[in-house]
Amino acid sequence: MEEAKKVRIGIIGLGKLGILHTGLVNMIPRAELAGLADINRQLAKYIQQSGLKAPFFSDLGQMLGEVPLDAAIVCTPASANLGIAEKCIQAGLDVFIEKPLAHTFEAAKRIAALVSQKEVVHATGYLFAHMGLFKKAKSLLEANVIGAVHRFRSSMYTSEVFGRKKGWVYDRSQSGGGVVINVASHLLYLLHWYFGPVRSVFAQAKNIYLDVEDAASVIFECGRDVVGSLDTSWSVPGYRLPYIDVRVEGDNGTLELNNDYIKLYLYKSQKGFAKEWTTIYKIDLPVTSKFELGAEGLYEEDQDFVDCCLDRTSPAVTWQDGLEVQRLIEAIYRSAEGRAVVGLEEVE
Repeated sequence: MEEAKKVRIGIIGLGKLGILHTGLVNMIPRAELAGLADINRQLAKYIQQSGLKAPFFSDLGQMLGEVPLDAAIVCTPASANLGIAEKCIQAGLDVFIEKPLAHTFEAAKRIAALVSQKEVVHATGYLFAHMGLFKKAKSLLEANVIGAVHRFRSSMYTSEVFGRKKGWVYDRSQSGGGVVINVASHLLYLLHWYFGPVRSVFAQAKNIYLDVEDAASVIFECGRDVVGSLDTSWSVPGYRLPYIDVRVEGDNGTLELNNDYIKLYLYKSQKGFAKEWTTIYKIDLPVTSKFELGAEGLYEEDQDFVDCCLDRTSPAVTWQDGLEVQRLIEAIYRSAEGRAVVGLEEVE
């Protein structure tokens, strides 16, 4: 019997997320970890000690030239994504890029344009699209369980920055900004997915410890006459992991969503849900993840990319989706800088 085809994947960038993706790809039955690349040559020793059989390269061009690959997963600083994406597309590879798509909107546009005339599977790493609780909330909103949505409030906090810090994440030239692009972009994807398209934003940002923003607040005007807000900070004590909270108000009640549960309050029963309170806990949803190595949804994200590479279908989050999140991020930064409302149609 002919052996099932596997997607030969190269991991580019071996920071925290690169290591996580490396471990997960190694566990996906129809994926083959075929190559590892990072400019830090000292990582070669780590690769040997970890037992990984894939060859290590400190030069990306050498890996692309010497290793037969079908796809690449890019986990480098955001400022490097454009150049790496160009090389991977030229090599004929399908490409997954960790969020954000790029460090600037202009670079993100150039990345998205790379596949405008090429049949290449392309994905962006926004985890919430792959997590059961957030997908369940999406289905409830689409089914109009709480009726027509009027407004929402959202927040995302983590305990990360309480003084000066070093690293590319905190360097605007490499990451593109602070908490908005590096943490809250996950929640921005969720809001775009649930309530988009966004028509305009008004934002304020605050530098507390760093030269990039440590906190921000945003007001949104969305399609279908929905208004909403977001508050985010990576300088709030008590949040070991990023924690989100979303409250949505509709004609028939409210939906509350956080990392652990969905809570519904309905004025009248709808779609099998009783009047008044219903709570759906994450732990009670069907288990879809085989592994949880530091971040829920990563295995599903990589599995989705592998499946799409094999089936030649579109992943849950494409580069175009990543570009729309980047457009929203750009509008937020322009609004905060200019202290004015910015329409999304102005961001071109």
